[in-house]
Amino acid sequence: MAGAPRNTKQKQAVYEALQRLGHPTATEVYESVRAVHPGVSRGTVFRVLGGFAASGQVRRLTLADSDARFDATLAPHAHGRCRICGRVCDIFLPDYAAVAAGAICGGFHVEGWDVEFTGLCKDCNEEQMRANANEE
Repeated sequence: MAGAPRNTKQKQAVYEALQRLGHPTATEVYESVRAVHPGVSRGTVFRVLGGFAASGQVRRLTLADSDARFDATLAPHAHGRCRICGRVCDIFLPDYAAVAAGAICGGFHVEGWDVEFTGLCKDCNEEQMRANANEE
């Protein structure tokens, strides 16, 4: 008889890093966890992340031109990725909740989805606006 998965110190550290970092890659999570727990191995962190994604505790994101990233926010949402610095942010749109709930769109039953918007994050947009103002 299998019991519930154990909540080890390593799993807790990985999950806390995920929440703190936003949309990190597995390597970013490893580096953050290792800074606090130097004995943790890369393999352990990657295994824990894979287990979290497989169990639905986190979302594995496959964004264009990026390593896989992980997201602890499970509410239906899309993502925005800055084309300059690569920062990823959550974008909440009201219609996505209905689609994520398994809506049938034109006879197509939705089981999953990923939406990625590209553009400029607030910091890069402000920097570009300053640079453009200086050129004038």
